[in-house]
Amino acid sequence: MVSFYDKLEDSLGNYEELTNLLINFDNMLEYLHNNGLCIYDFNIKKVIMYNDKLTLASFNGLINDIGESPNMKSLNIYQLAKIGLMAYNNQIVDGRMNQEHFDFIRDNLPEFNINGNIPDEVFEYYGEIFERLDVTYLNDYLVTKQMENAGNQNANIMKKTLSTSIGRAYASDESDNAFVNILFIPSIITFLYLIGLIVYFVLK
Repeated sequence: MVSFYDKLEDSLGNYEELTNLLINFDNMLEYLHNNGLCIYDFNIKKVIMYNDKLTLASFNGLINDIGESPNMKSLNIYQLAKIGLMAYNNQIVDGRMNQEHFDFIRDNLPEFNINGNIPDEVFEYYGEIFERLDVTYLNDYLVTKQMENAGNQNANIMKKTLSTSIGRAYASDESDNAFVNILFIPSIITFLYLIGLIVYFVLK
């Protein structure tokens, strides 16, 4: 049983493991929000991991009802993002976030990835929430990006298929004509050729 702080500290420099930890925390954050809860004390030394996993019990004494403060969802997302940005830069901090912290991150975001330690799509996510104020969960953003990339790959495969003459013929709106061009015309030519031979030998 270790704290999330300790787990982050052990993962410094291992960016794949660090990313997985942040995604797991993000998943738990979304779960809490969907159940009307928020983290009001973002002290990650008090977040306990059980068998290297985060559970509802991990946040005992740190959560409360969202109640009349729906902006707590956004605040929690920003708080976790701050922790992530600093961890990728080999520093472990709590999630304390005020306007000064927010403005500093927004105005200096490229400086947080000057060494290229943050995976591209994760850094794009930080840009979405701090610079474009499109607040969403990290996991949701990554899944959406993966789906977009998969769609682009499928589109490229289709383009390559359509680049062949047969592919273009089958993909044509005039599919019946394409079918005739590809299959029947050669058959008709062969049939006429055979008839010509027969007529030739009969009349000879």
